[in-house]
Amino acid sequence: MKPLRPYVYYAYYNWITDNDNTPYLLVNCDYPNVDVPMEYVREGKIILNIAQRSIGNYVVNDESISFSARFQGMLRDIYIPFGAVEALYAQETGDGIMFQEEAYYSEQSYLERTSIAESNEVKAKKVVKKKSSHLKLVK
Repeated sequence: MKPLRPYVYYAYYNWITDNDNTPYLLVNCDYPNVDVPMEYVREGKIILNIAQRSIGNYVVNDESISFSARFQGMLRDIYIPFGAVEALYAQETGDGIMFQEEAYYSEQSYLERTSIAESNEVKAKKVVKKKSSHLKLVK
């Protein structure tokens, strides 16, 4: 079965924004492949404002959340695998969810999936040699 976390994330994100609250995301920065501004990480965690008015290029799929945001005026690209997402909550009320552990997001499972995906990309990029044509030009 597919992991539950992306579905719960979508539901809570929509609930928070539909109530005109600001969604905040708590991220475990020690998880592999997390790309956030490390100068804002405290005790291995970062809290990010993910309101639509605060971010751009927002993309969520079954594996990750990515967007661009400004930090002290500088535009930064953010990439967060779903395994690194620990909580999603409304800034104004504190209502939200702490995500439970899922075997799908264990670091070992994540590293195996990413190495398989990377090897598939390498295979897809290999150039197929063209065979010479057996046809000849006849005049």
